[in-house]
Amino acid sequence: MQAMEIPGYTIERELGKGGMATVYLAIQDRLARQVALKVMNPAMDTDNNFTERFIKEGRIIDQLRHPQIIPLYEFNYYKNYYYFSMEFMPGGTLHQQIQQGLTPERAVTITKLIAEALAYAHQRGVIHRDLKPQNILFRQDGTPVLSDFGIAKVMDADATNLTALGMVIGSLQYMSPEQALGDTLDPRSDLYSLGVMFYEMLTGRIPYQAGDIYSLSLMQNSRPIPELPPELGRLQPILDKLLTRNRNGR
Repeated sequence: MQAMEIPGYTIERELGKGGMATVYLAIQDRLARQVALKVMNPAMDTDNNFTERFIKEGRIIDQLRHPQIIPLYEFNYYKNYYYFSMEFMPGGTLHQQIQQGLTPERAVTITKLIAEALAYAHQRGVIHRDLKPQNILFRQDGTPVLSDFGIAKVMDADATNLTALGMVIGSLQYMSPEQALGDTLDPRSDLYSLGVMFYEMLTGRIPYQAGDIYSLSLMQNSRPIPELPPELGRLQPILDKLLTRNRNGR
């Protein structure tokens, strides 16, 4: 682990690492509680808009107070380390649970709870834009929590546009058709991504196995929505509504 020091926290171990940030398990010294400490890659600071994006992300998370959205304790910076302190989720990720196998009832419960979290965020003008199993975490009691609004966009026409026009952002396999095309997004894009995860929870597979964004877009627009096994047929109408190409139908 890279040696670093952030006042007020004792870092115990690394939990995960991505291109933009590393997440650590840490102790918040003042309250003696475990937290997830998301530390942005120092190289990100070379981007002229980084500080603005960092502050925006912190404010987005901080305004979302819902049982199924990860609570933010603090966002700040020390020297060249920008960080978020959040509730530690010891139950792992949805990705891990999918690999272990989920019952249909459990898949429906998780989908319903995450849909409630999305509805709350959407009502407050925020879309997530990067829904995927790695961003669904679990508390000790097994309840799911939506995390990582790192590329969320506030749906405000007057907001500073921090994304280049037409730039595609998100995780390939979970993108909506409009996201894959680089179109303007609205809350219905998140619903499509939720549908992809619902299908994966039920079958262990993603609907469209694409290697690049062009192949994904072609599959989404030319192939039918995958059919669930007969024993799960009662859930097909839900899947059809979430994965419809026409966002007006979601």
